[in-house]
Amino acid sequence: MKNAIIIIVAVLLFVAASCLNTYKGCKNMPEQLIGTGEIIDNALIDSDEPFDIFLIDEYQVLSDERLIINSDSANIYHLRVSFDSGITFNPIDFSKYTVLGNYAEGACRAVFDRHVTKNIEQQKYIYKINVIYCGMCEKLEADMNFILIPKIEDGFSVEFIVESERW
Repeated sequence: MKNAIIIIVAVLLFVAASCLNTYKGCKNMPEQLIGTGEIIDNALIDSDEPFDIFLIDEYQVLSDERLIINSDSANIYHLRVSFDSGITFNPIDFSKYTVLGNYAEGACRAVFDRHVTKNIEQQKYIYKINVIYCGMCEKLEADMNFILIPKIEDGFSVEFIVESERW
């Protein structure tokens, strides 16, 4: 019985340590960036609704969503943009920009590496997210990965890809 208690305590300590990101595997994770490629790299997207409510209330819908928001009427989440590191947020000018959203998740600690490429020959944009995660706990890092790109041209489609990589 004493050995069983020691084993259970050891397992619990290991799980707790991984959730706290205290072991060396999570310490050298890459930094979170807005994105690369066609993504406007100084544009932060936020909602005038609290994101905790936004994600919890809409979790079932958002977990399968890939969003292309090209107009004020399609902007049902009231997304806004900041070009000054989040100091001020303004309405998005949908005559110039498109917002893409691609739900992704990872365990314990996750970094979402976002990249958008434009393929003129195939007339499509490819929005790829590589989820880099570490840890062994059941805590979930999730994000809608909203990004701003130049206005999508008529006739172009968007392909969404999510891949995961354990750090």
